[in-house]
Amino acid sequence: MKRGIGVPVAVCFVAASLAGSLGCKTHMPHHPFVWANTGDEVRTHPKPPEGGYYKNWDPFAASIELTPAEDTNPVRTQHMLIATVRDKDGKPLQNRRVEWIINAGSVGDIVEVDESGWRGSRGYKATNSFAVSHTNNFKHEWARGEGTPGMIEKGQTWCVITSPIEGNTYITAYCPAIFDWSKHKAFAVKHWRDIAIEYPPPATNPVGTTHQFVTKVMKASDGSPYVNYQVTYKILSGPAAHFEPAGGVVMTDSSGNATVTLVQDSPAEGTNEIGIEVMRPAEDRCCRDAEMMGTGRTAKTWVAPHIKITKNCVGNVAINDNFDYQISVINDSRTAATNVVLTDPLPSGVQYVSSNPPGSVSGNTISWNLGTLEAGATANATITVKAIAEGTHENCADVRADSNLSDRACCRTTVTAPALKLELVCDQAGLVCRELCSTVTVTNTGQAVAKNIVINVRLPQGLMTTDGKSEMSFGAPVLEPGRSRQARFCVKTDRAGTYEIMANATADNVPAMDQRCAMSFSDVQLAVTKTSPGQRYIGRPFTYEITVTNPGSTEARGVVLVDTPPPGLNLSSASDGGQMGGGRVTWQLGNMAGGQSRKVTVTGTVTAAGTFKNTACATAECANACGDAVMEGKGIDAILLEVVDDPDPVEVGTNTTYTITVTNQGSAVGTNIVVECLLPAEEDFVNAGGATAGTVSGKSVTFAALPSLAPKARATWTVTVKGVAAGDVRFTTKMRSAEMRGADVMETESTNIYE
Repeated sequence: MKRGIGVPVAVCFVAASLAGSLGCKTHMPHHPFVWANTGDEVRTHPKPPEGGYYKNWDPFAASIELTPAEDTNPVRTQHMLIATVRDKDGKPLQNRRVEWIINAGSVGDIVEVDESGWRGSRGYKATNSFAVSHTNNFKHEWARGEGTPGMIEKGQTWCVITSPIEGNTYITAYCPAIFDWSKHKAFAVKHWRDIAIEYPPPATNPVGTTHQFVTKVMKASDGSPYVNYQVTYKILSGPAAHFEPAGGVVMTDSSGNATVTLVQDSPAEGTNEIGIEVMRPAEDRCCRDAEMMGTGRTAKTWVAPHIKITKNCVGNVAINDNFDYQISVINDSRTAATNVVLTDPLPSGVQYVSSNPPGSVSGNTISWNLGTLEAGATANATITVKAIAEGTHENCADVRADSNLSDRACCRTTVTAPALKLELVCDQAGLVCRELCSTVTVTNTGQAVAKNIVINVRLPQGLMTTDGKSEMSFGAPVLEPGRSRQARFCVKTDRAGTYEIMANATADNVPAMDQRCAMSFSDVQLAVTKTSPGQRYIGRPFTYEITVTNPGSTEARGVVLVDTPPPGLNLSSASDGGQMGGGRVTWQLGNMAGGQSRKVTVTGTVTAAGTFKNTACATAECANACGDAVMEGKGIDAILLEVVDDPDPVEVGTNTTYTITVTNQGSAVGTNIVVECLLPAEEDFVNAGGATAGTVSGKSVTFAALPSLAPKARATWTVTVKGVAAGDVRFTTKMRSAEMRGADVMETESTNIYE
């Protein structure tokens, strides 16, 4: 089928649409237009028609490359060739057609070609010597067995060839999109031989030994050996060595094996790189010349035992302390070291305590027979000693082994003694209400680390820390020379006086020491008294008199007096510069010497009834006091009773409702207000409600007492009745409260009942 511009895209779109709609990703489809339909070859023409053919119709495609360009494979195996199409900058191009051609006179066939893509751009094999594929749009992982690459990159495509017989395959990869004839082809050659070669693997041996290399040559088709094939071994690099037999040229035996022995000229470490060539012999009968069948490489690494020792110890240690020498014997080679012996003679100034693993002790010398130390192994030993003399002591350890191996390592430790200095600094004076603080400092003035430092602080009776303690301990597990540790604590008391604090410090190998300091506390006192009239009526003025006194001997600083009246009292003026604001009065009285008093007054008005406790408080630095006065505010109640009927007049047999309203017109709360109603004979009771529940007894309705009624407040009740006889009747209401001194209040409401 010939292709015009855009046809492959349409075919690809249809295939993709049908594939998605028919679910080809989850099961094998059966429609002939989707994968997989065997035998449906979609052939396309590689060049555009007419005028486009004579132009560079794909200006992006610039070159094609083919890898590998030459290689040798056993017969009956497969060989994969990778073609890459690139632009002028070397960037791979996707979806470019590549035609694969096995040239005439070659052996072998095309087995498989890259068939990824959609319809018009899918690859296909036309014959065993011609196939078409397209470079991939995406990167793909690839693994189909031996000889295949791990990844096919974007812009690459592939073809697989094979041959069952010996010979050469000549391959041409052609990219029609490349306009330049000198760049649109790439060539490769594949040599097929019925031979399989097993090259010897790399090996490692001790120096001074010998090593055999065996190369096996056989048929790839059935595994039978090739006899009298020439195998040449060559030393390419490494220590001086030679082959036996001399020259390293041997012939394969009846098993197809070619064996040589590598011998060092003298023991030396290193790696010999070995090159191997396999040559098929010439045959006069068929006029076949000798031919190189394969090359390979291997390596021989010669190793010798090494011995190395390291030793570590602390640089400084305090006298009488224990410390460790850490020793490591290391064989960092690839072969064993034998008869390894470690010896450590301890210096004077240190005393042996123990060793791990246990060593043999002779005087001040410790030794270990380590025996054989395998390749890469490490033997560790620890010696624990006690520092018994000041000074710098060097300790050296030696290791020896066969083959004249030895090494030595040393380390130095300086033994010093610590010395401590204790300081205790206290705040000297303050007020009882304030905390005073102290700082205790311990400093190591010696040359050694001080250990297990403990500082104890004891407080005298009457003094305690802010968290309630009378004794404290501060510790430091270690303190380096020249370093200090400090602790700060604060104390308080509830009475004036002078107190002495004592601190004590102890540490390992250091004499104990004490320090003391004293601090004084002073007390500040204030007293407040307040007088007021015992009773005032609502709306009447009153005056409070307030006296602030310093009864102690210590000056009270920054005295402030505040009088805050309770609700129901309204302050209007104050003496002595008192400032009013925020519902209170404030006096700034300044400093007051011991025994000094200040008196002020404040005036106001009673605005509500009740008993008022008015408190004034004075504050100063570390002192405060309050004084109060009680005054009763009284009010007068005045309760109004009103009764209204609706409707009026009313026809016999219908209802009317009386609304009873009680209003407190006075300034005091009315309490226990009781309302009673008396119905005339011409009316019958229907219902009642309101501020409290009503109770009916014959023609009388009594409402439960209303506990209280605030000034200017009102309460309402209703009584609904039915007219049962015509007449001009009177509905009577009585009211009384706990505050009323005389008779009940009465109110009548006339109602006209008609037929």
